[in-house]
Amino acid sequence: MNRGWIGTGVVETRFGDFDFVGGFPTAKTARRLFEMRTFNRALEVYAEQMPGVSMFQMRKGLADFGARECHQIVVWKTLMDAHTELLTGNSETVYAIGFLDLKRDGPTVIDVPPGMLGGVSEMWQSELIAIGPMGADKGKGGKFLLLPPDYHGTPPAGYTLATSQTYGVMVGLRGFLVDGQPDAAVAQFDALKIYPLSRAENPPAMMLIDGSQHDIETVFADSFSFYEDLAELIGEEPADAVPPYERFHLASIGIEKGKPFLPDVGRRQLLTDAACLASAIARTNTFASNDTERLVYPDRRWEWAFLGGSAQWDTQGFVNSDRRAAFAYAAVGMGTGMVRKVIGQGSQYLWTMRDADGKYLDGGRTYRLRLPNKIPVAQFWSVVVYDPMSRSMLKTGQRFPSVSQYTNPERSDDGSIEIYFGPRAPNERSANWIETLEHRGWFALLRFYGPTRPFFDKAWKPSDIELLD
Repeated sequence: MNRGWIGTGVVETRFGDFDFVGGFPTAKTARRLFEMRTFNRALEVYAEQMPGVSMFQMRKGLADFGARECHQIVVWKTLMDAHTELLTGNSETVYAIGFLDLKRDGPTVIDVPPGMLGGVSEMWQSELIAIGPMGADKGKGGKFLLLPPDYHGTPPAGYTLATSQTYGVMVGLRGFLVDGQPDAAVAQFDALKIYPLSRAENPPAMMLIDGSQHDIETVFADSFSFYEDLAELIGEEPADAVPPYERFHLASIGIEKGKPFLPDVGRRQLLTDAACLASAIARTNTFASNDTERLVYPDRRWEWAFLGGSAQWDTQGFVNSDRRAAFAYAAVGMGTGMVRKVIGQGSQYLWTMRDADGKYLDGGRTYRLRLPNKIPVAQFWSVVVYDPMSRSMLKTGQRFPSVSQYTNPERSDDGSIEIYFGPRAPNERSANWIETLEHRGWFALLRFYGPTRPFFDKAWKPSDIELLD
């Protein structure tokens, strides 16, 4: 019986040929295969750790902009625009983002005013607290006390408690426009308070740092520095912030808590090459998904931006790391309000990077999207265009690469809205135009805040993005 055992000879594979003698690898073969094993582990580490590195890089970008303490929050007071590099941020809500350091500050209070939407997340983007109508506060606001991983005391009464598994914690909130203007939302943030519990008797004054129209970089790299950032993050956080099997993957490429990350020249080159390939795989996993559940409608190109219906990515009986990585490469913040299907509450996100014929969207050409009348939202809808390279808003001559119900687009006689995309404004309906760039791809995100029943039962659906020239 031929069992295919390796004896003496050349083992031919799609990844190269390997020499064996008497069933044993030659020294050269062993060296090459061990290198391949390390390389493959580095690819897996990139995919597994994207949520953490993305959060790490966001914290760094905001700190570089001035938000270094828990009471310092970046607020995009006149809305987020393409100056901010942030994974698929939107231009129709007032963002407020900051980070806590529970190791430095200990238990920390977040006093949230009514009417906010958002949440509090650990460094690998696991949601600790949901805030808003579907959150712990039911939209009424409240006082939350964040406890560090190693907290062993008795917390005081009067707070909603949450114990973080990481010392780093992100606070991400958003306020809604009123009559298309951000002023009321910004005024709400004046009532936000964040301070260490130890300073409750004399809390530091909040600093709301305006991020609008300022260059802020928060997106992680597709290079060796990804692993450098990851090593720093692992060094800061408790060992069990990542599960044991992931810690093994990390150790196999030289990243271990309590040990310096000092790859030699050969290992550095291997990780540089791995980051290049891993990011190529990540980009393909996100923008050319072959997931059988990705399509929202069987006859459209629109896909679910948040695939699977669970912020834990576990609806199939296992954690689907491909789905988690696809989301993490293009977005940040994995909250239950983004996946729960509640009529008139939360939010839903569709996206596409392809036209009606399945071709990638080309910034040098002109397209049209038709949104039928009675767009099914209780709050608002928007269409925003993004740069596939940075996965952030496309930077063009327009401050906001978007059309929404707040921008007062013109309607057709039947109440539908036609949105145009291209490098030049159409002769008519320029208010319905989003500028794109020649020699640059783009993709669109269609948001529904407070989606109503016709969205969920698909009685209402958008057209594909159709090529006009």
